Amino acid sequence: MPGDEAVLPAGSRLADEERSGRQCFVIIDGLAAVERGGARLRGLGSGDFVGRVDAAGGPLPPAGVTVRLETRARVLVIDSGRLAALIEAEPAVAAAWRSLIASAG
Repeated sequence: MPGDEAVLPAGSRLADEERSGRQCFVIIDGLAAVERGGARLRGLGSGDFVGRVDAAGGPLPPAGVTVRLETRARVLVIDSGRLAALIEAEPAVAAAWRSLIASAG
């Protein structure tokens, strides 16, 4: 698996708009807010991917936004390079990834 589970307290930042991220996340349980310049853009919850998708559909760490946990949360911490390699190597993982990205809209 390309990641590890972590349980983080409310207020933890998964991403900071002023710093480049190195990891992606999937929220397993809990709620988070996506913010820019202190303004809330949208909420995230269970099953949501925290990161970006490149032009080829591969995972990238979040950038340009702050993602702050609103509740205690269980998250999957993912190395984007390892996830990209797994997506490329395993058809079942690639299908699950495409489904996750399609549902994120």
